[in-house]
Amino acid sequence: MRLWLDTETRSRVPIRLGNVKYATGVEMTMLQYAVDDGPIIIIDMRSRKNAIGRKAELLTLKAAILKSDEVWAHQAEFDRTVLDATKVLDIPERKWRCTAALARMHGLPGGLDKLCAIFKVPEQFAKLKGKDIGEVFWKPRKDGEYNTPETRPKEWAKFLRYGGRDVEAMRYVWRKIPKWNATPRMWAVWRLDYRMNHRGVAMDLKLAASALEATTRAKSRMAARTAKLSKIQASGLEGDDSAVEATTQRDRLLAYMADFGVTLPDLTADTVERRLEDESLPEHIKELLRIRQKASKASTAKYSRVLNQNVRGRLFNLLVFCGAMRTGRWAGRTLQPQNLPRPKHTPAEIALAIKFFHSDAIELMDPEDIMGLASSCLRGLIVAGEGRRLVTSDLANIEGRFMAWIAGEDWKIAAYAAYDRGEGPDLYKVAYARPFGIDPNDIADEGDYRRQVGKVMELALQYYGGVGAFCSMAETYALRLDELAVTAWTTIPLDVKREAQRLWLKAIKRRRTYGLPERTWVVCQSLVLLWRAAHPMVVAFWEALDNAVKDAIRSPGKVFRAGDRISVDRIGNWLRIKLPSGRYLNYPAPRVKIDGWFTSRSFIGVNPYTKQWGRISTYSGKDAENVCQGGCADILMDGLLAADEEGYNPVLSVHDEAITEPPDEDRYNDKHLSRLLVESSLWADGLPMAAKGSTSYRYKHK
Repeated sequence: MRLWLDTETRSRVPIRLGNVKYATGVEMTMLQYAVDDGPIIIIDMRSRKNAIGRKAELLTLKAAILKSDEVWAHQAEFDRTVLDATKVLDIPERKWRCTAALARMHGLPGGLDKLCAIFKVPEQFAKLKGKDIGEVFWKPRKDGEYNTPETRPKEWAKFLRYGGRDVEAMRYVWRKIPKWNATPRMWAVWRLDYRMNHRGVAMDLKLAASALEATTRAKSRMAARTAKLSKIQASGLEGDDSAVEATTQRDRLLAYMADFGVTLPDLTADTVERRLEDESLPEHIKELLRIRQKASKASTAKYSRVLNQNVRGRLFNLLVFCGAMRTGRWAGRTLQPQNLPRPKHTPAEIALAIKFFHSDAIELMDPEDIMGLASSCLRGLIVAGEGRRLVTSDLANIEGRFMAWIAGEDWKIAAYAAYDRGEGPDLYKVAYARPFGIDPNDIADEGDYRRQVGKVMELALQYYGGVGAFCSMAETYALRLDELAVTAWTTIPLDVKREAQRLWLKAIKRRRTYGLPERTWVVCQSLVLLWRAAHPMVVAFWEALDNAVKDAIRSPGKVFRAGDRISVDRIGNWLRIKLPSGRYLNYPAPRVKIDGWFTSRSFIGVNPYTKQWGRISTYSGKDAENVCQGGCADILMDGLLAADEEGYNPVLSVHDEAITEPPDEDRYNDKHLSRLLVESSLWADGLPMAAKGSTSYRYKHK
């Protein structure tokens, strides 16, 4: 028996501050439910007229919950939180299910209104757009009191109809959503996700408060410096309108620089960093750009969010289950732990900065770098709660290992295994040495540009990346391409350079030179060619996956292989890529289009840039990336489930890292947690895995 449940609530705490914070002041206004395909029952929780019958209605609902096998809600995390807070219903964890989670398991958005639009739910079943009528009862009046069913009876009757339609819409979209990923394992991961979000993460509130005050003061000083500097320089121009009051005023700053003959396409960190290297740039423009770099850091907003949204010193609901729709990885919210900036300071400098922030004296440490220090200290906000410790573990280079495994690149699998045993060099050295035919042991651990080049090659090229991908990754790791072109030119085999020069002529016609000089572009392309030559099985896997996807789109119902571990098929209007774990990656409405010599592929999804539901182009490299990241997500899921069973109390995941908060006892440690991460995926036979972590009372910086 399946029971459909929805709650309507109100709280003086804004929902934007998170479910748990909202629930500290929550009141239940309405409950609506249905059993299987039966009628929708609405329980009015506020009307005085219904006070006598309410108890009987709740008893009937509780009896239905006891008989049901599953209790479904949309965004069930919210309903569970408010029901726990109000004590209206007690529903066993094992019975809960969520249609939003079901949708995200299959590459769909979680919003009920979006799902209704996607599945073209008939108007009589679709979610009503009832925000206006809801706000009549959700928001207090100017006198601070709520409207009631007695003061606004007509609107209340309409509001009751609005609530009931959510159940109808949820039930309808459930019938349309695929179920092949709704396995016991995935529901176990979803329940773990709720426990992680509900446990929350302890925060260093003193650090947050002091850092917020310090960064606010620093921004004020920078704004004053910006205004003074730009007014002085603008005094020779017409009027003072061209002056800039703050470097965060993007359009005004761009226009101001244009007056001095400096044009930039944007003010992203990469663009600013590159332009600052221009020796011909006027010194006052350089100073403005340096101020822009410091003022643009998002640390102030994150510290403010921690102070506003914490409950009893903890931050809740930081994860979105299957939030990365293509792969099933967790996404972040609130503090956005997956997007915390990479620290620019050493661990020792960060530890010292935290002490200075705690003493409200960060200006004494470095008054010119307060914004940078605050950014580097963000990870340090996460601490262990009283009587607990933080135990973390990060899967080492798991995407590179997974790609070698599914592609059957045996030499690389052996190289990883040798490195894990302490018998071989690290893979960034190997990545450079193998294409050039040199001994990787001749490459130094630190300070050798060849290891850094190997790192960029590994991270940029395994998903069919070309010169553009190499350049982007080179910027991330501060690899200077012009210097690389001079150093590497004589070491590249002549036949490789000739092929790269031939491709340079094509790149000119296609306008894909990325603004690079010819020699620099040719060196980058040569490294691409060398990496691919050293990875024949990975290159073959790209092609096999591309062919399997195209064949599956054209031949519904048939299964096509991409190597030994990946299969692809099309069921109805869904393309599915089956991962080694048994979970599927899902692509709605797949399409192959042939335009002359060029064949393109696309599917329907949420565009990561526009956030709109529409057609998205894809290719074999992107498919391979999805497969690898999806497989790595499965490994982390398995590891977190095992860690939870062992009492580690997982509270967060960041990319391929597990963050747990067990009791402060020696039996809980990072070595044991690392073993759990690498040994819990029984389906990954032959995949060399390693993990490394830390045990501490504050989140360690990497």
